[in-house]
Parts: sequence; C-alpha cells; structure tokens
Amino acid sequence: MTDLGRGAGQPDREQQRQVRQVVSALRARGGVGALGAECHRDLPDVDGVVLSVFAAHAGWIILSDSGPRGDQLEDLHATIQQGPGIDAAGTNEIVTAADLNDAAPRTRWPRFVELALSCGLRAVFAYPVRSDTQPVGVLSLYRAVPGPLRATDDERARRYADAAAILLLDDLDLSSARPVAMALPADTGEVQQAIGVVMEYAGVDAATALHRLRVYARSSGRPMRDVIAEVRACQLPFDPTVPT
Repeated sequence: MTDLGRGAGQPDREQQRQVRQVVSALRARGGVGALGAECHRDLPDVDGVVLSVFAAHAGWIILSDSGPRGDQLEDLHATIQQGPGIDAAGTNEIVTAADLNDAAPRTRWPRFVELALSCGLRAVFAYPVRSDTQPVGVLSLYRAVPGPLRATDDERARRYADAAAILLLDDLDLSSARPVAMALPADTGEVQQAIGVVMEYAGVDAATALHRLRVYARSSGRPMRDVIAEVRACQLPFDPTVPT
C-alpha cells in the first residue's frame, strides 16, 4: 500500500534538544557536507540520502549525499518537475511514497515514477528543510524495496532535516550562492525529446540519458535549457556515449 504521507509540526523541547545534538555532531564532522553520510549511517534501512537546496538564479543543487542513486533521483526531480521532493518543496510538508509502483504515485507523478522505477528506485521519502518556516531545500531518502519507514527512522529523518536548516545558516547564503547554473526547461515534452535523442545515440535507457544530460550541464556550467535545445536540434554539445 502506498503511503503518500504528509505532515508538519512544531518540535517539542526534547526534539529540539535532539536536533541540537545532531547539529553539534555534524559541525564536528565538517558541517552540512557530512549530513548525507551521517543521516545514512543512522538510517541503515534506506539505500541513500540526498540533501538539495534551492539557490537563487541557480536552481536545485545537491549539497550532500550518500548512496548510489541520489544524483539520479535529483536529476528526475529537477528536470521532470515531478515527485515527492518537488511536492515537499512546494507544500512545505513531508511527502512520502512507500511504493512507487502503486496506483496513487503512478497517477500523481506518472513520468517521474516511470523513470524512477527504471533507475531501481522503489520508495522515496522527502522532508522539507525549512528556514523561518519557508522551504529552502529537501532531504530525500530512497531505497530499492517498497515499504514505509519505521517510526523511529521517520523521527530521525525529521531531526536531520531540522539540523540541515541550522547548518545552512552556518555555511550557505542562499541568496548569493554561486553553484552551477541549472535553469530548468519550461516544457517537459522538450526534455523527453532530448532524452530520446540521447537514448538513440548512446543506446541507453531513459534514466541514464537524463542523467548524462544533467551531468554535462553541471560540469560545463551551462543552463540545462540551452543543453536541451541543442540536443533536440541534434547538435549534441557532448559525447552521450561516454559513461558518467
């Protein structure tokens, strides 16, 4: 059964104390960059953890991750503009899908689910990272097998999301950050056409094609919109047959 759970609440004093403990431990390990690995260590039942934030004029960027498919998950979120992470950022609420193969997530995020399943993703749990009650990022957990998180793991994930917000104030001015520009295409149909071109050239599946598009955009510092336009015109600015 799919769990499209949503929830948000004010932390009590004990929760605040636990968040402070997490923040102190992460600061001792280098700050926000250590969050993905530490959260993953505390939640061994998930396959990976990825922390993404929204930076002005740059779009979504990954600040910390641990696990094999975090980059692919964020490729899908950012480019398809569907999925638990997008909804968590848009609603400022926790959004989870305990089984992406169920009817509810397939109806809600059809293209995202299709590509996520092809990547080996089966469950995604997205927690908004809030600054002054406004979402500035998302902490996403994922795994290759279906099923809800245990209650204790859900509480740990909430603490790490709260800790991420505090650590961002230490390390990052979201209004002036200068990560690689990743402006998103306005039309999902254009993205799908570009994916098709790369699939044909490279002989890869859709998820891999999307991943290679975004890796090139990220490494070259070019807006994703421009890369998509060139690929659709069959003027590939990179070699899509090279694994990334």
